[in-house]
Amino acid sequence: MNSLETLKAFRVFAETLNFTHAAEQLHLSQPALHTKIQELSKSLQSQLYTKEGRLLKLTAQGQKLAAFAREIEMRVSDFHREDQPLRVAAGQGAYLYLLGPALKKLKEPARLLLGDAEAVRSGHADLAVGPRPSDLTHLTALPLRDIGQVLLVPREHPLAKKRRLKLKDCRDLQLVVPPADRPQRQLLDQALPPYQVTAEAVGWELTLHFVALGMGMAVVNSFCPVPKGFVAKPLEELPCVRYHIFLPQAYVRPGAQKFVQLLLKA
Repeated sequence: MNSLETLKAFRVFAETLNFTHAAEQLHLSQPALHTKIQELSKSLQSQLYTKEGRLLKLTAQGQKLAAFAREIEMRVSDFHREDQPLRVAAGQGAYLYLLGPALKKLKEPARLLLGDAEAVRSGHADLAVGPRPSDLTHLTALPLRDIGQVLLVPREHPLAKKRRLKLKDCRDLQLVVPPADRPQRQLLDQALPPYQVTAEAVGWELTLHFVALGMGMAVVNSFCPVPKGFVAKPLEELPCVRYHIFLPQAYVRPGAQKFVQLLLKA
């Protein structure tokens, strides 16, 4: 039977698909790691990866073994930390405006981390809540809630009196927006007519603060509280943001399973 260390070595290799990087993470020499993987392949009588040019790629058996290795590691880790708190990862907005009811009903200690689905994939969180990423490798995604998007408009502004707001009505607005590398900003740049950037803010809380200071309007998720003196006008032409619960495919801690049920009920 192969040791836990050998399975861990293959798991790290499978995630990096690079002997040099995997060996560095494992504090092994590259030849030593290569030997471990070759011996593992021989003992299982299965080819675990192939080489395509300079790129390495897991075979179907390699993918199954990597999933098995992750599950074993998580089960061993769970055994050693039975009394450790549940680890949840989410963005600031999700904590402030979406997860509160479920967290109130949580009976066990929890460690609340700022993060996303990647925290689950890397093993730093037991589950995560957030918008769906493009890569769901090794993750299970459960739909949680669809969140519409609204424009925060001063009550005295002409747009506040419109019964139904169209994207074309947003031309030349002064907006508080996320930085250029954020998905929300990229969506706004694609969907809205030309607008003026008055400030860039990371996170809904800071965005709402700048809006309340009168620095501009903002397109935000509909769960955000509306600052005093403003109204929230739905932008039905913009797609909803679907929040998901992310869990590891290999093994889900019992505490995480209970919290998922709380989230779905709330």
